Parts: sequence; C-alpha cells; structure tokens
Amino acid sequence: MLQWMQWCQQSFDLVKVQGRLICIGDGIKLPKEAKRQPGLKWMHHSSQNNNKPNRFIGHHFGCIAFIAACSHQYRAILQAAQLHEGVDAIRQLDANENNALYEKESVVVRMLSLIVIVAIRQKQPLYACLDAYFATAPAFVYANSFLMDNKQPWVHLITKAKSNYVAYLIDGQKKKKTFKLTSLFKHQDWFETAPHPLHPKRTVKFYWEDLYWGALGLNIRFVWVIDQGHHFILMSSDQSLPALEILKIYGLRFNIEASFYVLKHVIGGFYYHFWSKLLVTATDKTSIHLSWTKDNPMAINLLKKLEAIERFVNLAIIAQGILSYFALMKTKLVWGMCHHSSWLRTYSSNLPSEETVQRACQVNILWGESTMIYTWIKKQCKLDLKQKKMTKVPNHATLKHFLLT
Repeated sequence: MLQWMQWCQQSFDLVKVQGRLICIGDGIKLPKEAKRQPGLKWMHHSSQNNNKPNRFIGHHFGCIAFIAACSHQYRAILQAAQLHEGVDAIRQLDANENNALYEKESVVVRMLSLIVIVAIRQKQPLYACLDAYFATAPAFVYANSFLMDNKQPWVHLITKAKSNYVAYLIDGQKKKKTFKLTSLFKHQDWFETAPHPLHPKRTVKFYWEDLYWGALGLNIRFVWVIDQGHHFILMSSDQSLPALEILKIYGLRFNIEASFYVLKHVIGGFYYHFWSKLLVTATDKTSIHLSWTKDNPMAINLLKKLEAIERFVNLAIIAQGILSYFALMKTKLVWGMCHHSSWLRTYSSNLPSEETVQRACQVNILWGESTMIYTWIKKQCKLDLKQKKMTKVPNHATLKHFLLT
C-alpha cells in the first residue's frame, strides 16, 4: 500500500496546501450476514434510510484518501483501509504487538495513527481532514505528539466542532469564563463575506478566532461559517492556516462518500467471505466471543483470516484507483470507448465516473474476446454438424449459426 501511495503521488495531481497533502478519512460500517468471520461486532448506525437497520452485526473499516484535481473538479483517491473494531483480541495473538496498547486504543486514535504512519513513512506532512466524530482532545493530542525535525507536527488535524463544545480565553495566568461556541453566531456583524473557495459563484460568511479548548488547553483555530443558511464551526490545529483554506479543505472531505459508493457497489470491494470454525456468535447480542485460547496453535489462523479480509479490500482500492486514473488522465479515450458501446442522454460532468470507465472497459474486453472466439472457432475448430450426427438440432439454434450471423 505504501508503493500504491507513491504511485498516486507521481501519477495524480494531488491537492496540496502550504506544502502539505490533504488526507481525508472516514469510517464505513458494513453489515455482514456471516457469523464466523473475524472482526465482527454489533454496531449502531444512524441512517434516514428505512432499508438500513439501526443495529446490526458487521465490520467497521477506517479508510483514508488523497484528493486529486482535474479540470477544476476533485476526486477522492482511496489509499488504504483497516479494520478498526472487533479485532483487539485477534491482534493480541501477534507477539510483536503490544497487547495493552490495543486495549486502550479507540477508533479515533486508530484513525489518527494510520494517518501518522503514512505521513512518517512517506516523509510527507499531511492535513488530516475528518468529520465531527473525530473532534476529540485525544485526536488533537495524538496528532501533535509526532514532530518533524523543524518541531512541526507531521499531521495537522482539521475537523468539525460539535454543537455543545465550549472554549475559553486566557488572560495572563487566569482563565476567563468559558462560553459556548455556537453563541458567536448571534454576532453576525463580526463576520466577513467572501466568495466560497470551492464554489466561486456563491458567497460565504466566516469569522475566525484562536482559542484554548479542552481540559488540556489546546491551541485551536476556530472558524465560524454561515453557508446558505447552514451554521457550523470548524477546528484546526494549524493556527497559521487561513480561515478560507480551512473551509476549502473540509469541503473536500465529502468526496470520500462518493468513493465509498464506488468501492462498495461498482468494484465490490466488500464482497468477501473469509470465515473460521473458531468463531461463534454471542447470545447476548453485544459482541462476538472467540472459542479459542492462546495455547491453541490453530488460533494463529485467525490472523491470516484477518489479513485476507484487509488484503481483499485494499486490492479493491487499488483497482478503483486505476479506474480513477483512466477517468482523470485518459478522459477522451474513455468517452470515445463509451460512445461506441452506450448512449447517455445527458452528461452530469465533463469527467467520466469510475462506473463509466468500468462499463467501457468491460464492453471493450467482451468485444475483443468475442472476436477471438469467433476467429478460433472459424479457423482452428471448424464445425461440421453433419459429422457430429446432430440432425435433431435446428440449424438456427446452433453456435455456428449464431456466430456467422
């Protein structure tokens, strides 16, 4: 996956801000019907779709992606995926890993640790853009704990504040009274008006302030935004980043949702089924119990099953990235192939989607294979139905008639 990330940096025009790559991350929860797969856990997922249950058993993946730009449009290029829940007991079997570390890590810290590892091994500082679920003090502390040679953190965190957050100012050594962040929306005369960084035809109102937040008194830059009647607050650990740049980076985060749709429904990246007899389902519907002990030598196979699941998903991510490369870098070629194989009434974008690239490639492969089959049957394997004594089969129902017509 590190080689895949290096190839993406060389092949795509990735978005950078102040020399840092933008890395967006999010989690995806997938219901699974199987009951003997490693990493399964009962989870809650709030959705407005009645077809999705609020509580189900499945896998929780944490995914990260870079942002590629082409023709003033942006696409999220997935880079890696990792199981973040229900795998503590299995990974404790690995003697090279610290058991206590996995017991204390949360989903938030695991997402930040994945991004920090990518930044350090690639030697590329990053802006990590996450949703409000990751707006916690441990996330900011973890991101600021890994520094480069110039004493700057490898990863700066940008996220959305929750509606009940408070902050405070410090006057000398005395803390002033805390105030609710959303109360500043009452003073709209403090806000500035500027064109939206991602939609120049729209205007946005914003106000920024550097405050102390959390029990540890972290230095955070807050940005209050009013965009088409929507009020929200953004947080950034980089106090040198302008407010509009923070808004732009967070606005690019929603591209990962489209990538999740392609990975799930077009590529089939989550259609895996690796199971083990060592796993049984819990009766209390709270967790998945494991029917093995550390002394059982067969238990080590669970690590292989876990690796197979993550390997399957990451290989699907690479396949999706190749489709994105054709869509962004070979646009004319893809549209040329698509025009010969299908007909679209309207084009929603100048850039083809990954699904359009997939269909164009499938049609091209099928036409090429059908031509090869016809040539092979005609030249190498001449059919003579009379010699086969198949007089009962009508001539119009034979394979030879179908290929020749």
